[in-house]
Amino acid sequence: MSGKIGVWAFILGVILSLIIGVITGFSDTSSSLGAIIAIMAILGLVVGILNVTEKEATSFIIAAIGLTSGSIALASLGPVLPGTFGKIVTTTFSIFGVFVAGAVFIPALKAIYRISKD
Repeated sequence: MSGKIGVWAFILGVILSLIIGVITGFSDTSSSLGAIIAIMAILGLVVGILNVTEKEATSFIIAAIGLTSGSIALASLGPVLPGTFGKIVTTTFSIFGVFVAGAVFIPALKAIYRISKD
């Protein structure tokens, strides 16, 4: 059951990143952006706790590194894109990066603990 919750939490995080990015592009949500980022980080932690087994932790960590660095690179394109579209791109990929960083935090912490205790 917890595996299904983790999968749905991941899908929800991806969808929320896109929705928040689009909403931010068309309105001024800067006052609530901190709360939104905190919620996305917590949702990412839920995904990391519920969705990643010890067996798949290494693959997940590698994939998360790729997703996070890719999100940062794509978010940096925003300022060179025209107006609202640039703001949507920057916010969407920044929030997605926070979500993935939250998701990788617990598996990476567990991996470091396993490595250091040996």
